[in-house]
Amino acid sequence: TRPATARPGCLIVAPGSLVEQWQDELWEKFGLDFEIMSRSAVESSRTGNPFLEKNLLVARVDQLSRAEDLLAKLEVTDWDLVIVDEAHKMSAHQYGNELSKTKRFALGAVLRDHTRHLLLLTATPHNGKNEDFLAFMTLIDAERFAGRLRHDDLPEVDDVMRRLVKENLRTFSGKPLFTKRYAHTLNFELSGPETELYEAVTDYVR
Repeated sequence: TRPATARPGCLIVAPGSLVEQWQDELWEKFGLDFEIMSRSAVESSRTGNPFLEKNLLVARVDQLSRAEDLLAKLEVTDWDLVIVDEAHKMSAHQYGNELSKTKRFALGAVLRDHTRHLLLLTATPHNGKNEDFLAFMTLIDAERFAGRLRHDDLPEVDDVMRRLVKENLRTFSGKPLFTKRYAHTLNFELSGPETELYEAVTDYVR
């Protein structure tokens, strides 16, 4: 692991389509120079393990979850902070007494066990199945959330999960991050063809 004098280490794990955006935004907003994890980074690293040598990395979730050698390299490192974007993709599903884990979920478990702080970012952590949600929460605290639900009651999660809606998000200066939306109902007359189409679609849906 990194020596105690090393700078704090941060690993960001995101879908492949978002890693460059993460890199650009972190540089533009905070002046942080994150390097994107790649095979060439592995080949050029002195130890063969860039996770040990780099303090600020952005990695593709599927690249890590599908490569056993990269998972093995992660398992011998420790991070101060790991951020996972679109974290709901790290899913597991309960079938009877058996928990079926995806490769992304297995990656999440490795990250959980090798970081001081884990931040899972997602707008859709709950797919409607309480047991799947409970499995997802084990990525936060394996001991606390492991096991089957009893009496269909979800355990309290307010101390480990923040629920934020867009309307409540603010900039650093306290201003609303998103423009407020106003909805108005407008009445208008349909033409003959428009009426026929509307009635046909309505009948089809019904």
